[in-house]
Amino acid sequence: MKKNNIQDLTLTAVFTAIILVMIFVPQLGFITLTPLVSVTIVHIPVLIGVFLLPKRYAILLGLFFGIGSWIRAFTPMGPLDVLFQYPWISVLPRILFAVAAVYIYQGLKAIDGKFKHSDIYMFGAVVLITTFATYYGAKAVADFTGWNFNWLAPIALGLVGIFITLYFALVKSNDKTRMLVPSTFIMSTVVHTILVLTALVIFAPQDIIDLFGTTDLFGVVYSVAVTNGLVEALAAVVIGTPIVLALQVVKNKR
Repeated sequence: MKKNNIQDLTLTAVFTAIILVMIFVPQLGFITLTPLVSVTIVHIPVLIGVFLLPKRYAILLGLFFGIGSWIRAFTPMGPLDVLFQYPWISVLPRILFAVAAVYIYQGLKAIDGKFKHSDIYMFGAVVLITTFATYYGAKAVADFTGWNFNWLAPIALGLVGIFITLYFALVKSNDKTRMLVPSTFIMSTVVHTILVLTALVIFAPQDIIDLFGTTDLFGVVYSVAVTNGLVEALAAVVIGTPIVLALQVVKNKR
């Protein structure tokens, strides 16, 4: 028991160091595309910790993620960064994200063990969510920007096809954990995006209106959640899945 606890503490320290490096090194954990849009991948070490560590340590990683984001906000690189100086926008959503990720993983794991062909249901649920979110996300983007939905829709559906193909390639295996891991990454990443955007809308609505030039806060949240959320989810799956599977093998051998 003591040996396992030391191992968990060591892994927690390693993941915390990785999280802080990704936060404070420019364009590593937060990849800025435009002043108002950035892709976050620093949440990936937190999700890896969800698979390898006890619940309390995984949530602790979420706390460090939030604290690091809060500190970084005091040297802003874009107009949105200033809003993360409020801990209820930078810290609270990251703690809730870690808690949600733990229970998403445990819930999917419980379903996987109780129902026949649960891996097929899991795959179908992720595909269904992704398809509907991308389609209606394209519609929200069209309404928000004024772009033509008739050419946005084929692009969105094409992205869905690519996403499903890559997802299927990752999970095609007799080992059902290969289905469990990317499914957790996808769902948890979307939850993270929604939590952060919801905190921005609740605690800084006027700032969002001023920055995006619209009073349609739901449209802003939905369009950013779908576009950024799916990109971040795909990045999390591609980067995080092989790492988790490799580390699980090493941990089980020990």
